Amino acid sequence: MATTEPSSEQRELSLVGKVEMRIALADTDAKLESSLKTYLAPLLLKLASEHQSVRNKVITICQHVNTRVKPESIQLPVAALIKQFKDQQSSLIRHFDLLYIQQGVDRLKLSEKSTLLPVVISGIAKSDSHGPTIFNLLLRLLETFQLPPRGDKADIELRTKHEVSDQDAEYLAFWLGRLLLFSPQKTTNQTCPGLTPDEYLFFTVQGKPGVWDPAQGGMNLLRTKVLAARLLASGLFNEQERFLPALFASADAASTISDIGDDMMKRTLPATDLEDEQLIHKLFALYFDEGQAPRVRPPLRVKILGLLGKSNKSTTFANKIMSLVEDGVAPPESDGEDSNMSGMPST
Repeated sequence: MATTEPSSEQRELSLVGKVEMRIALADTDAKLESSLKTYLAPLLLKLASEHQSVRNKVITICQHVNTRVKPESIQLPVAALIKQFKDQQSSLIRHFDLLYIQQGVDRLKLSEKSTLLPVVISGIAKSDSHGPTIFNLLLRLLETFQLPPRGDKADIELRTKHEVSDQDAEYLAFWLGRLLLFSPQKTTNQTCPGLTPDEYLFFTVQGKPGVWDPAQGGMNLLRTKVLAARLLASGLFNEQERFLPALFASADAASTISDIGDDMMKRTLPATDLEDEQLIHKLFALYFDEGQAPRVRPPLRVKILGLLGKSNKSTTFANKIMSLVEDGVAPPESDGEDSNMSGMPST
């Protein structure tokens, strides 16, 4: 009598069952940690199974794992999960990867955390809807990443060493720059000067409480901005990518940030084409409240005026120039910020 071959569903359930047994038989934290290092990431891949029974079984095992890993001494395979997250299209797998990444990253030793930033950066431009969470993870790792001295050979080779793509660098430069404009609001107003509502929500991880409250385990905003500015000044970025972030940093009220911004501007400005029409459009858009973003704060507007004054191309934007003139003679804004600024370019 011929032996009936097990179905694909039975084979998958058998495989998942063996992993469940391995985890269940781990009778110490050390053994559990070892088992999770080997099996957790591959187990989560079965969440993409075509069989509902297999997916349900994996979720049941994860519920058991969640109970077992409550002691913070148990390390989770964060690096493997981050790499898997980047490679997967399944939203369910990515969801569970992130759950364990977020739980495990704070348990890592400093030496282990310091190696994770390049892993997070690689492919970050493809984070899609998980972008706010992944970027938040990156910010939490900045403190542990050791940057080489500016201009050092290791700094010059930083981008190549960590295989940072142009797409990832542009994505990071944009969001690190916008972070320098970010200011948490105590009111229900979900935006701040220079940021659209969507950009504001990006930095609050879609409205998650306590993200920027150290008392609740959140990050210190000033310290994080300083670390972001230092990263922007490193060899991970070219002068074009860091120009706008450098401009934002140079206008910051905190000298620990503006000093870094001023230094970046000294290097980026000579390499920047102020006759580039697209760049001039961006500068005017920042100065005026174009789109959904409220206009940037006065110190940054003064910096923008100074740049426009160095550009012949800016004088061809007749309507914008007239608006600048009107803005210069307008009464002070209702929020107490002074709109009467010097440094207006001549027309």
